[in-house]
Amino acid sequence: MRETILGYSSSPAVSAMLAILKLYYVHQDTYIEAMLAPQQAQVGQRKLCKCMRKHCKAFSDAQAKIQNYHTALQARRNQVKNAVRERNEAQARLMQMTRERDEAMCLTENREAVRVKALFHAKIREEELITRIAELQLDVHRLNNIINPIPRPVPINHEEAPIEEDQDDGIISNGESEQDV
Repeated sequence: MRETILGYSSSPAVSAMLAILKLYYVHQDTYIEAMLAPQQAQVGQRKLCKCMRKHCKAFSDAQAKIQNYHTALQARRNQVKNAVRERNEAQARLMQMTRERDEAMCLTENREAVRVKALFHAKIREEELITRIAELQLDVHRLNNIINPIPRPVPINHEEAPIEEDQDDGIISNGESEQDV
């Protein structure tokens, strides 16, 4: 309706009046807009406050979750640190045990080598001693022969030797001895 009123006219007075009406309506629209703007701003502010409270609650929940995650992460880090420390201690113990085992094996090998060497030297010494004993026994026999010579046996001629008569050995022909009878 305003547009029909504010239409163009051919008379300058009507045109001036129409221009004043136009200004009045523009001013009235501006006043209404100016009055509505704070109300709309308040409505927008309420919506923003409501949204902000909603987002603040979500933010608080998110912060609580983040704090829980940080706590859990710190606990995991502590677990990992403890696990790494225990693993390092276990590796150190394993390395120590490996060194001790290697040392024990080396000692065992050395002892075995010394034992074999000692057996070898003992066998050689035993053979030397047996040889020496044999030499000493020969020397003893030779010295005994010098001190107490053994006469040589006199050769006996079988033709001139007296023949011994068969002696009764005390056996009866049926296999019993004379003493048993």
